[in-house]
Amino acid sequence: MYKKFEVVPSLYIPGKDITVLHVEFLEEALEAVGVLRDLTAIIAMKGISILKIHFTGLYATIFLDTTGKSPKEVEETAEALIKGVKFIKKVDIQIPEVKGFAIDKTVIPTFFNERAIILRESAFKSIIEGIFKSLKVVPQTVLYIISREMGENFFKRHVETMGVMDKRSYALIAEQIFRGIGFGIPENVKMDLEGGEVEYIVYDCVECKINLEAGRRVKSSLIRGLIEGYYSKLLNREVECIEEECITQGNDKCRIKIKAV
Repeated sequence: MYKKFEVVPSLYIPGKDITVLHVEFLEEALEAVGVLRDLTAIIAMKGISILKIHFTGLYATIFLDTTGKSPKEVEETAEALIKGVKFIKKVDIQIPEVKGFAIDKTVIPTFFNERAIILRESAFKSIIEGIFKSLKVVPQTVLYIISREMGENFFKRHVETMGVMDKRSYALIAEQIFRGIGFGIPENVKMDLEGGEVEYIVYDCVECKINLEAGRRVKSSLIRGLIEGYYSKLLNREVECIEEECITQGNDKCRIKIKAV
């Protein structure tokens, strides 16, 4: 069983006035002890409740319950943080604009130093449903072609970002990213990179789940193309990716085999 992780610094609590403090730290903060303790202590002394804290490197997004609090009290809290916490460089205040909702407007998502576009499952589902509805003849072929290109570019990007590594390391990185960004939960059952044979069991495959909910008894095209494109570049040879088992066919998991051709 996996745990959920909120990728965007945001919060929704009906009825609350939620103020966002975007805190930027000096590099020394990464090795310092007690920074978070001092920060939360100062906010507590000001009588303001912390609803959520989101950390990313040298930045922290702090969601405060400022219901009934004045703008001056929030400003005083920010000033107290700068004065009282040694390694804070800057604090930006984002006042509530919508009752019950707040998001850190000073950041955009990135992944491996590349701008990331985050698709919720409902948006991903809309893309797949739109292709099946508009393309009556070859929707799966279109999904496969698009994802095959994606897989190839993912591998190129990994090489550009992380430099030269052994094939197994690239494969393991791809597995972890596949899971981390929500495509499904892969479990490797065979990895013979020299022989060009790899096999995965995939649980909770998002594409197959969408097809199953829509009553389409079709195996994955997008996920299959993604894996095939990545491994074709990793092995530097053409590969064939086959989904031998699928939840749309009544199985309890998806089984995907990659074989060099």
